Amino acid sequence: MATKVWKGHLNFGLVSIPVYLNTGARDEHTALCQLHQPCGSRTKKPDFCPACNRNITRDEIVKAYEKGEDSYVVLTKEELDGIAPASEKIMDITECVPRETVDEIYLAESYYLLPEDAGKRGYFLLANALRDTEKVAIAQLTKNSREHVVLIRPSGKGLMLHFLYYATEVNRVPEFDYLNEVPLEKSLVKMAEQLVDSLSTEFDPEIFENGYDMRLNQLIASKLDKAVKAPTPVTAKANVLPDLTAALQASLARPGRKISFEKPPVGKSKAKRKVA
Repeated sequence: MATKVWKGHLNFGLVSIPVYLNTGARDEHTALCQLHQPCGSRTKKPDFCPACNRNITRDEIVKAYEKGEDSYVVLTKEELDGIAPASEKIMDITECVPRETVDEIYLAESYYLLPEDAGKRGYFLLANALRDTEKVAIAQLTKNSREHVVLIRPSGKGLMLHFLYYATEVNRVPEFDYLNEVPLEKSLVKMAEQLVDSLSTEFDPEIFENGYDMRLNQLIASKLDKAVKAPTPVTAKANVLPDLTAALQASLARPGRKISFEKPPVGKSKAKRKVA
């Protein structure tokens, strides 16, 4: 069962819904460690104080703000606890907006927003209201000592919650402001649309796999077991065609493409995976 990563109340007007968050997506990859090449020992990163010239324990550490070179403002745990926002335990929905008005660039982490038993009626009431009005809810939530803006949307029978980047965290690309569109022949536009149509399908995340991680596992397995064949080196080849017309015509003439990756060997030789 997934671990609860946050627990509190979601306020929908004067309706208070006890809820909790479970991770909705996670990064999965094969972990590599670092060794000291001359001796083959694994490197470590202990907390170390250069002034005292010794390793230190966690209870000796305090948080501080660096106001200048070697000059700090020390902040105690009590002081930091005193300024913790109410959103550590309560999410207040401040507004409901059309989903299409939230640019995808703002979306960060995803979580399942689930109700405690006592909050199911309010939970499903909110989910149905958002679904029927085609809106998403915006609130704030504090997690890991940081206050976040979050988006709550209906999904399936329940609600999903997405952390959002603040506007100041989103990189603005001024180059877009200076882009001037170039004239395009109607024949090119039509072929491009035909190519889009030929690639159009329902999104199915199940067909995509982490090809690099699979090849990494196969490489590790081949070093552990000589009977396992090492992966074939990957070569990237760019398509070089004389002009757009030729490129589009060749693209439309290609048979349907299928996504496939080399499968890693299965068994004792397979490297362990790490979930980050």
